[in-house]
Amino acid sequence: MTAVSNPKRTPVFRLLTIASSGIGSFVLGIWGLKHGLGDGFAGISMDMMVAIMAALCALAASVAAMSFFAGVDESADFVFNETHFDKLTGLLARPAMVGKIAEAACATSRTGEPVFLIDIDIDRFKQINDAIGYTQGDELIRAFTKRLQACVPARALVGRIGAGEFAVLLADHQIQGTMESMVERLIDEMMEPYELSTHQQSVSLSVGIVAMPKDGVDPVLILRRSNLALQNARAGGVGNWSVFDSEMGRVADHRQWVESELHTAFERGDFDLHYQPQLDLPTGRIIGYEALIRWNHPERGMIPPMEFIQIAEETGMINPIGEWVLRKACSDARHLPDDCFVAVNISPVQFMTKDFVGIVRDTMRATGIKPSRLELEVTETAMMQDRDRAAAILKELAEMGISVAVDDFGTGYSNLSYLIDFSFGKLKIDRSFVSRIDTDSSSGAVVSTIVGLSRALGVSIIAEGVETESQATLLRAAGCEVVQGYLFGRPAPLKFRLGDEHATDEVRRVANLH
Repeated sequence: MTAVSNPKRTPVFRLLTIASSGIGSFVLGIWGLKHGLGDGFAGISMDMMVAIMAALCALAASVAAMSFFAGVDESADFVFNETHFDKLTGLLARPAMVGKIAEAACATSRTGEPVFLIDIDIDRFKQINDAIGYTQGDELIRAFTKRLQACVPARALVGRIGAGEFAVLLADHQIQGTMESMVERLIDEMMEPYELSTHQQSVSLSVGIVAMPKDGVDPVLILRRSNLALQNARAGGVGNWSVFDSEMGRVADHRQWVESELHTAFERGDFDLHYQPQLDLPTGRIIGYEALIRWNHPERGMIPPMEFIQIAEETGMINPIGEWVLRKACSDARHLPDDCFVAVNISPVQFMTKDFVGIVRDTMRATGIKPSRLELEVTETAMMQDRDRAAAILKELAEMGISVAVDDFGTGYSNLSYLIDFSFGKLKIDRSFVSRIDTDSSSGAVVSTIVGLSRALGVSIIAEGVETESQATLLRAAGCEVVQGYLFGRPAPLKFRLGDEHATDEVRRVANLH
């Protein structure tokens, strides 16, 4: 951006400014000279003094004016470059891309020709940057930029809108062939390894695409929707791409609503626990109940756990919610039959909190529940985040007399070495195997294998998701004698029995579910 390119400071404007500054300085100089020295000084006539003074003042004023306006232009130029161009790559920065998207939106509204925004993100770039170091990370970004510019059409606009995120803006007529073939080719070429100064670096990409004006013309909305398409592509696997559709927007809006409402719902007391019985097949006796959280929103009704648990984990709300679930389940367990336990699901985030064992110990002390009447269900994923720490936690829980069940067993890690290192008391066969046990011989084989493994390890076994008599019969034949599912009882709140001498303000429930 040169000085003359600023419409507010044309050459005529500059000349008038310098002239006015010079004349003003000249008049002030004469007035000061006349007032201070009279008609002459040191033998020099007044006319000569005026001429010298005028020349000096005009020169000083001109230099000052030029210096000032040059400085203003340099500052404007600096600010423009800082806000419109990425320092590392020289590409357009996010603010500039927003402006270019706005210009493209105006053009497409006039001409009707579609304009596409392609959002390209390097998967796990932060982890890559941390692993190889920031210097090598910068080198990777520069190499990625150079290759990207070579892969897209010559007149396409390319910008860097995030640490490892890039945007390409191009019109329909710039695309050679179909959009599908162009994007597939772009992904294949961009995922080729990069030769850095110290090593060869591989990357994976996710790509989201929006079309203007079909998907909107507001630049901020367009960027949001391209990112939604990108996230959808990432969920589909490595090197995937996705085109925005309206359903993604509805899902994102619902997610945003859940995220903003969680804290209020917790403070308002929207959450409750329902209990599903666990049955011993040989005796037909209920031996325990699994506590399952439910969110009953005053306006939207019942919201399934699958719609808010993951969001609670990502926002940190899972810790207060999980602690509340544990405390309430332990309190409710006091009103169950003495030979029944309560099983509580523990989130991976909750399991790895700083003092999880201390929270469990304090909860048991506050509620007065016996350790033998509490069972914690922990997934393989939770235990594998930090094996050493998980082993220490499980050992402490076992020493306290609390049983731990490995939830959703068989769907997580294929490496089963953790079964040797970890202290646990039960394996829980996932419902995905149970649902197919009567139609798929492979599922039956898996169930039989898990039952045999549990016996070899000396731990208990339970199957969840049992919905038919056929499934129950086959499970029992395979050696699994404890089951849970809709066939034996749906999750339901504990009903309060009037006159229960153990009822409190916090828990006014008893064990009669049926």
